[in-house]
Amino acid sequence: MARIEGFVAMSHSPFWDMAEDVTGTGADFARAAHRARALVKKHAVDALVIFGPDHFRNFFYDVMPAFCIGFETVEGFGDYGTPKGPLPVAKTLGRQIYQSVVEAGFDPAYSLKMGIDHGISQPYAVLDADRTTPIVPIMINASGAPRPSLRRCFEFGKAVGNAVRNAPGAERVLIVASGGLSHWIKPVSADDPRTDSETLDYTINGRTRAVPYSAARDASVKERMKQGVDGNVNATWDQWFLDALAKGDLEQLFAMDDQQLQKTAGNGAHELRTWIAAAAAWSGPIERLAYEPVRRWVTGMGCVGGFLPQAAH
Repeated sequence: MARIEGFVAMSHSPFWDMAEDVTGTGADFARAAHRARALVKKHAVDALVIFGPDHFRNFFYDVMPAFCIGFETVEGFGDYGTPKGPLPVAKTLGRQIYQSVVEAGFDPAYSLKMGIDHGISQPYAVLDADRTTPIVPIMINASGAPRPSLRRCFEFGKAVGNAVRNAPGAERVLIVASGGLSHWIKPVSADDPRTDSETLDYTINGRTRAVPYSAARDASVKERMKQGVDGNVNATWDQWFLDALAKGDLEQLFAMDDQQLQKTAGNGAHELRTWIAAAAAWSGPIERLAYEPVRRWVTGMGCVGGFLPQAAH
């Protein structure tokens, strides 16, 4: 049977270039992310199952699944300096995960040609510098309603973990989450009245406009970095969430609806669905590796992990 060797959850940000040699705020997070890379290499994992969001580059309101599993070809969008083009895929494992979670009562979409943006490809590039380890990308809709509930994400993640552990073969698998923590971004959701008409039209009809849209976003981020960025972050809430995740005490979080979560931690915090799902798939001890409220990266930057003891080999 396959084995889940470990778990890593980390924030992503367009304002971080994935480098380890960061100065000022963000340095602790960057070092922790690269320590996680060393642990992944030490444990010699054979595949990465990555839970992450999409930012209206591959999934749009023409069809918006709650969950989508990619298991044939996967292509990086290349936004914000992340990997572009075909990426290695753990095809058999991906199919096994899909079949297993369907049997467990879930109805994810699947993609035989899945595109991923920085929400999945940034942590992949950080954790595997050579970008040779096959992946199973699992997109959880966090950008716009209707989003799966936080509890449903936990239950789905648990089913994914069971699927991996019951998969035939001797693969060593790393569970990865990408997203959050607290951050406020430009409104993009159909359920948010602050979303402007041009943006809403893009989220519905933008599939053919994704490349120029993304290029414009890349240029905007570069310009904002030159001018200086001071994003809003709720560090107190982030600390509470990280403590709750480590303790496995998520009932208070599950009781929050989307409006409460967004008011407290920002509309970007919907991405915490990926952390919840991945932690449920791992179902083991979780250690905080770093946390910093990095306002210049517009995000509360956290990194947590957990690994099986080396003696288990």
